[in-house]
Amino acid sequence: MLALGTGMAVLIVTLGVGLGLTGGWFGFRWRHKGRVFSESDREYFQNLLYRAETAEAKVEQMEPELAKTSDRANILEDSHRVIQEELANERQFNLSLNAELSHERAHRKFLESKLSDQNEALDTERGRLDGELARLAKRIDENTQTLTESLHATRNAVEPAFAAASH
Repeated sequence: MLALGTGMAVLIVTLGVGLGLTGGWFGFRWRHKGRVFSESDREYFQNLLYRAETAEAKVEQMEPELAKTSDRANILEDSHRVIQEELANERQFNLSLNAELSHERAHRKFLESKLSDQNEALDTERGRLDGELARLAKRIDENTQTLTESLHATRNAVEPAFAAASH
């Protein structure tokens, strides 16, 4: 029985210690239930708060520069838009110039073909006129030779009569 009594006492003491630790743990949790952060957490968050305030101060200092930068960005954007418009106008002008150039090239090609045709016609007429001039020159030579021969014949025939009359 002594063993049973000792076993019971050990069991009761163990059970009491276990219940005491469990109750203490639950009591600690219940007491600190309202506190979310520990002291180290508070220091950490105070450090974060300091950093946030410092960052806000820096942002406030940077706001004028940010405004200037924003103004510059707007100016650059406007300049970019103006340049794009000018480029579009230049492209349109180049397209119209290319159209005019194509028209002028077509007109030039037409004029060159017309000039070529007229040169061919002129060469044909020259050949015809050269042939006619050659025939005309040949006829003139023949006529001149005929006249010369007839003049010699006439002169030879007239000279004896003229010579006899004048003596």
